[in-house]
Amino acid sequence: MKRTPITLKLYQQKPFRIMAWATLALLVLAVGIFELMGWPFLAKPAEQWLSKTLERDIQLTKPDESDPRFKLRLIGGVRLSLNHFEVDAPAWSQSPFMVRAENVSVGLRYVDLIKWANTPGSALRIKSLTATLLNGNFERLKDGRASWQFTKNEPDTGPAPAPEFGLLAIQKGQITYRDEPLDLDLDATLSLQEGEIGADALTVMALGSYQGKKLDIQLKSTGVLPWVAKQGKPIPVELNVSLGRARLDFKGNAADALGMQQLSGQFAVSGSSLAAAGQALGVTLPNTPAFRTEGNLVRDASNWQVNIDNATIGSSRLNGRFVYEGGKTQPLLTGELKGASLVLADLGPTVGAPAEKQVAAATNQGRVLPDKPFDLPSLRAMDADVKIDIDNLDLGSEILKPLRPLRAHLAVTEGVLIISDIQAKTAKGELAGSVQLDGREDIAIWNVDLNWANVQLEQWLNIPRAGNELPYVTGTMNGAAKLSGQGRSTAEILGSLAGNVRTQVRNGTMSHLIVEAAGLDAAEALGVWFRGDDVLQMTCAFADLDANNGVLQPRVFVIDTQDSAMWVNGSISMKTEALNLRVVVTPKDFSPVSLRTPLLITGTMGSPDVSLEKGPIAGKVAGAVLLSLLNPFAALIPFVDTGAPDSTENANKTGCYDLAARSKAQREKN
Repeated sequence: MKRTPITLKLYQQKPFRIMAWATLALLVLAVGIFELMGWPFLAKPAEQWLSKTLERDIQLTKPDESDPRFKLRLIGGVRLSLNHFEVDAPAWSQSPFMVRAENVSVGLRYVDLIKWANTPGSALRIKSLTATLLNGNFERLKDGRASWQFTKNEPDTGPAPAPEFGLLAIQKGQITYRDEPLDLDLDATLSLQEGEIGADALTVMALGSYQGKKLDIQLKSTGVLPWVAKQGKPIPVELNVSLGRARLDFKGNAADALGMQQLSGQFAVSGSSLAAAGQALGVTLPNTPAFRTEGNLVRDASNWQVNIDNATIGSSRLNGRFVYEGGKTQPLLTGELKGASLVLADLGPTVGAPAEKQVAAATNQGRVLPDKPFDLPSLRAMDADVKIDIDNLDLGSEILKPLRPLRAHLAVTEGVLIISDIQAKTAKGELAGSVQLDGREDIAIWNVDLNWANVQLEQWLNIPRAGNELPYVTGTMNGAAKLSGQGRSTAEILGSLAGNVRTQVRNGTMSHLIVEAAGLDAAEALGVWFRGDDVLQMTCAFADLDANNGVLQPRVFVIDTQDSAMWVNGSISMKTEALNLRVVVTPKDFSPVSLRTPLLITGTMGSPDVSLEKGPIAGKVAGAVLLSLLNPFAALIPFVDTGAPDSTENANKTGCYDLAARSKAQREKN
């Protein structure tokens, strides 16, 4: 039969099609056979190719091994089984090798390999790596070069990321890790043993140092725990970490052993300062005295949820609930701080106050204001939105009573700390207002706006007296303060203080002895001592202080009683801590023995000096010497003070109105 040109052409091509299909079938069969065999003939070519590509000597078999086990699977991903595997250390390293392992199985996904090859600087994700024995020496230099960084040894702009493992199961291993950017030096041993119930038990013990502090890590889990997996199924784990004097104990569930990116359970943290514990947890915390905190936590990557059942910080007893979101551009801490007691001195170092020993040293040097620099970088490290509800705030003074309770709202936004909505009660009175510390620059800016009302002085001032004697001072105190300053420490801020403070005491009384002592009325004072102290009604007690460049000066500072009127002028320098005060007392009664000369308070806050003004007393003493030549009893005449009772006109202007006018006149006179 005669074929057409088309059928003839198809007939002529059929043998070629058959040969093509046959070749493809043979090729598939060969790949299948080689896949089952494990591609043993590729061992040496693979070594050479990897060594050339990675610019590092790679061994997939031992040179003297008679029957090397090399099995490679390429379908569905790269799976490699070896008796021996070794990766040489980079040329700049002193280590004999980077990785050396026995009975190794490695699993890689093609998608991870493609992503790593096409994304410079990304971490290589290894699906699984198991071995009966693994020794590793991993290093990272300050310039960014890392031993796990291949094909290039030039410094990077940032530290090279470590590989990520979905599963890293090592029966026995020894790993050293040196990380100069982190200042971390670690030697770890790990073992994976089969448990009694068929589960695997992982034990990791690591010793070394972190940022100059001794580091000790012990980890135990009841299963094969991934080391640096981003996602994994949590299993029971127990972790104990000590860093310097800080310690963390955790028992719960975790998804990875090294990064601890997912964990939940009970914890206990203790140490010499919260800041030391924050370093171990990767969280910025303030400097405090010794502490211990217990509670439960949940961590998901960079986010923490912490419920604190009991926190002991120095003498403080606190609790609270907090959420720390570390994955944001600016980490955020939110929550609520509660507690039965908070001692202000326990948080003193956070705002620049020195420790107890430093206080003594400062006092010996004549300086009492704390000059420890603020930890402003910590203030800028994260934002915060925390509600405060404290039952008892101890002001750290033996004289001043605590605030009971204290409620406020603490917020930190880009380095600006604001404590607002302050509501506190003490001695039947109330304190309200706000405080702000702007730490965005090297020099902090401080502002305070506080007011107080109905504070009962006899209850607020804890000044005990012998027997059942009445308090030295009583009354209802009201006032307000608006102040600002700037500096790197509390001392610098107070040294630049500006603003105004006003306070007034109503319906108050004052100890008779204090008034007479201030006026140096010897006869009155002796009489008080013999017959017992009594109280004088205060018709006025008012202070109006101006602050300018760290110097406090009274505009009006007056106290008026039925016995005497006393006013104060002069200055107090918060910058140099110098005192220059003058106290003048004008009696309203007759006293046979009275110097009635102004008191001078000079010196410094750390070493005050109280003396008499020499001018007025010198004249009285000279007169006494002359009169004593005539009659010894005449020497008492200059010391007899007939007093200066209010005139009828002034008597109608009682209280602070009259005293303010007289104080102003006294200042103009002097």
